[in-house]
Amino acid sequence: MDRLVDLIRRDNMNVRILNKKTEMDKVNKFVPFEVKASDLPGHTYAAIYKDEIVAIAGLRLMEGEVCFIDSMASNQNFESTVRHEALDLLTKTILDLAKSLGFKKIFATTREECIIKRAERHGFKTSKEKIILRAL
Repeated sequence: MDRLVDLIRRDNMNVRILNKKTEMDKVNKFVPFEVKASDLPGHTYAAIYKDEIVAIAGLRLMEGEVCFIDSMASNQNFESTVRHEALDLLTKTILDLAKSLGFKKIFATTREECIIKRAERHGFKTSKEKIILRAL
């Protein structure tokens, strides 16, 4: 994590709420299919590096004490180390938000091994069905 802090300080990477009214065209340049603003969760964040969106991720609120990480995607125009750091920063932001909102568990689904490994580094457990779950 120290490398991430250094990268943020050195290269001005930050996370902020995605402006769905003005930034959807930027998002649709790197996601694999067209996304409408209404498709994204209310809490959707963008990792910004050198004034460009590197990655996005959202927190979908659900009934009860469980929430869902949704719409995670990264911009392939950036090198993998920058995308990796952006996704880690977004994951930490989403986990902190979920905890602050009082959720007790957070989950996601994926078949992508790199996402599963990232999730496990953040304390998630993986089921054989590729559901990743973490207590907050």
